[in-house]
Amino acid sequence: MPQYRITTYTGDLPNAGTDANVYITLHGDGGTVGPSDLDNSENNFERGKVDHFTLDLSDVGPVERIHVRHDNSGDKPGWYLERVTVDVDGDHAEFPCDRWLAKDEDDHRTEVELKRA
Repeated sequence: MPQYRITTYTGDLPNAGTDANVYITLHGDGGTVGPSDLDNSENNFERGKVDHFTLDLSDVGPVERIHVRHDNSGDKPGWYLERVTVDVDGDHAEFPCDRWLAKDEDDHRTEVELKRA
């Protein structure tokens, strides 16, 4: 079972961070895995912060797209996600986002599907 190293980049904008629970689903030519909870012992997804997660998941082959969402929980659940990177078995994938995942911003959605850059 491969180890996926997932890195999230929260924007450096006012109120960009979130306390909501964040989930990711990985899609590759070998299948789909997730949603998986992105959580560790740190205070994740704060303004201007880079967070790292290691997940042992089923092999999906090269990751071509991801689905990121949060559950809109907490006092200020809106989140400005700059980008996500996924590293597995020597493959590095970048997923640019540069948008709000928030009920009160942009398109009012708390989820996004991102394609590999």
